[in-house]
Amino acid sequence: MENGTSSAANQTIPLLTPFSMRNFNLSHRIVMPGMARMRSYGNVPQPHAAMYYSQRATPGGLLITEATGVSETAMAYHDMPGIWKKEQIEAWKPIIDAVHSNGAVFFCQLWHAGRVSHRG
Repeated sequence: MENGTSSAANQTIPLLTPFSMRNFNLSHRIVMPGMARMRSYGNVPQPHAAMYYSQRATPGGLLITEATGVSETAMAYHDMPGIWKKEQIEAWKPIIDAVHSNGAVFFCQLWHAGRVSHRG
């Protein structure tokens, strides 16, 4: 210790340091991964998802959506969001806007369930 300061107080916490991913400059390295919420009735994201994701958005943070089906035959569970119909794409827009308004980066996790997929 010098001048009565602890060496722990001067340490940098790696998770809280900035990170650059090409065009995306993150203010920290903590990422919220996608989670299976199963609240997208009829495979259409619902308005309450804007609040859910925006509450978790931080300036310069990165969020990844829950698994989002790429086609009707890609789905393994009911009420998972999709992105293959215009109605679904339009439903994602206010969610994206809410996350971006908090300064976060938002990636969509594209998903196909493989052999366990079914027709909704």
